[in-house]
Amino acid sequence: MKKKILLLMGVFTFGILNAQVGINTQNPQATLAIVSEGNTSTSQALAVENVSGTEILSLRDHGHMGLGVNNPMVRLDLRDGVNNSIMGIGNSSQTATAAKAGALKYDSGPQALYLSDGTNWNKLSANVIRTYVVADIINISQSFATNTSTTVMNWRELEDLLGTFSPTTGIFTAPRTGTYTISAIVTFDAGLVGANSYMQMELISPSATVKCQTTYYGAATFQTSVLCSGNFQLSAGETLKSAIYHNMGTAKSPKAGYCNLSILEN
Repeated sequence: MKKKILLLMGVFTFGILNAQVGINTQNPQATLAIVSEGNTSTSQALAVENVSGTEILSLRDHGHMGLGVNNPMVRLDLRDGVNNSIMGIGNSSQTATAAKAGALKYDSGPQALYLSDGTNWNKLSANVIRTYVVADIINISQSFATNTSTTVMNWRELEDLLGTFSPTTGIFTAPRTGTYTISAIVTFDAGLVGANSYMQMELISPSATVKCQTTYYGAATFQTSVLCSGNFQLSAGETLKSAIYHNMGTAKSPKAGYCNLSILEN
């Protein structure tokens, strides 16, 4: 007898799982079909309340849904009058054409919102904090050998809004894709300068290098310096640094207080 009951229960359960259920309709066209009794903004198709009786979801018969909003005024309404009425938007690899016009996505690389126009993803304007780096050299702990390109290191960081610059290594890392302007000046202590020599600064990114030179025709003993600036298009995570090359014949050291660096995101 027990086996027969279990068999019947199994058949009955199987029948329910494969049936179409209708609420307020005798002819359901889906696994679960719900037909409301109205078709205007004043009638409600679905309501969900929490245990306190507060309505947390409302779907009106004209297709407007509210989350915490009893009377949604737009297709999706989150404006419940409190300070956490926010919506999370995730990243997507879809093309703008596939997503269609009006779609939104968040790109974690540049940390920006994009709106599809049906063809392209267009970056929405925002008040993004732009990186800004200022540094100088006051402690002399580096020497620049002749006929050698040497990265300028051991800066003193004065300003770095987003923590994008390593003063020890002298390497800047772009926080997002964009255009960055770098300007630097390095001055050597007074010393012997050979005839027909030069001091060259190199501003180096993974895809481009800008070089600036100061040339000296007569041999003498004096301070030498070079100033250089440039604009670089960097992708998020790409680096930028300054280096010095000279052929003055002897190793040179920077002069404290006469070396400065600035990097600005445009």
